[in-house]
Amino acid sequence: MIRSSQVLSLVVAGLVLAGAGVWLVSRHGAGNAPEASGQVLPLPQTDLNAVSRLRIFKGDGSHTTLTRTAAHWLVTERAYPADTGQVRKLLLDLSALQVVEQKTTDPMLYSKLNVETPGGAQTTSTGVDIDLNGKTLGLIVGKTSGTRSVYVRVAGQAQSLLATPQLAPDADPRHWLDRSLLDIAPDQISEVSLEPPSGPAYTVKRAASGATSDYTVTPLPKGRELNDAAAPAAQAGALAGLQLDDVRKAGSLKALAHGRYQTRDGLTLAIAGIQDGELRYITVAASAAGPAAQQRAQDLNAKLSGWEFEVPGYRYDTLFRPLEQLLKPLPVKPAAAPRTLPHSPAASPAAATPQQSH
Repeated sequence: MIRSSQVLSLVVAGLVLAGAGVWLVSRHGAGNAPEASGQVLPLPQTDLNAVSRLRIFKGDGSHTTLTRTAAHWLVTERAYPADTGQVRKLLLDLSALQVVEQKTTDPMLYSKLNVETPGGAQTTSTGVDIDLNGKTLGLIVGKTSGTRSVYVRVAGQAQSLLATPQLAPDADPRHWLDRSLLDIAPDQISEVSLEPPSGPAYTVKRAASGATSDYTVTPLPKGRELNDAAAPAAQAGALAGLQLDDVRKAGSLKALAHGRYQTRDGLTLAIAGIQDGELRYITVAASAAGPAAQQRAQDLNAKLSGWEFEVPGYRYDTLFRPLEQLLKPLPVKPAAAPRTLPHSPAASPAAATPQQSH
């Protein structure tokens, strides 16, 4: 029987061997040379505005191409604007990337740090290509280390490195999209007309006083009342902070829900809801009732027209909330008493037994 002390010794020995393996990977190829330092890539901040394209890719085929246009950065795979702030942060981090320590130069050990050349689904590294002044700088990004560092290797070079700041570039195009869609505060909404995917159409209208609780909901079903006087206010807030998860060109799927959101300054947003399997999409068309909202409507249409925007399911449900969710629940009817058969003398045991003659 193995004693607990023997088990503990085996565990400790295993940990020592594992730590030695990591140390060997870290030190292999470094020799007795002094610790390297300096910038990983020849990418000074003064050259960042000259970067024309970034490509992020993995061995499984996933990839994102970010292209600079005259107006903004574009996610090429979606032909849709990128989140400029995220792109700018990646560029700044690449420019600031400094060597902390040299690591292995042995290709057989690259996979330990995830700095092997991306190729095939079995590789877990991430490649980053940077187009700058007609040349391409390549970087392979591997495992993170702690909270501030990451293992990297410059493409085409044998030396792997531990570097800082920490990078984790995502090869999924959705990660780089400009996710902002609509952001209209509830107090700016004057009226909402809905045709939900189920149940009757209805209208939520703010009273002239503008108070949060001063809404009318019409038409109300006979004998029904609102669950809460402030319940309709949630509908007025459906466009606040609305963000997309993904985007695609408008297709031929039929819309199953419709909503018209009108603002106090005369802007009207016609929103249609599309269900595609488990995914939920909306389209947005803007119009203006007066000059105050004309420019705003034009800007929104320039950005949103011709697209279907995937939104989270819970936000889709809020945009097209069925009327029933605003109403007090119907009272539960008491269960009906079990029916009893009427008493029949012919069915009684006494009636079924023939009388004996005397």
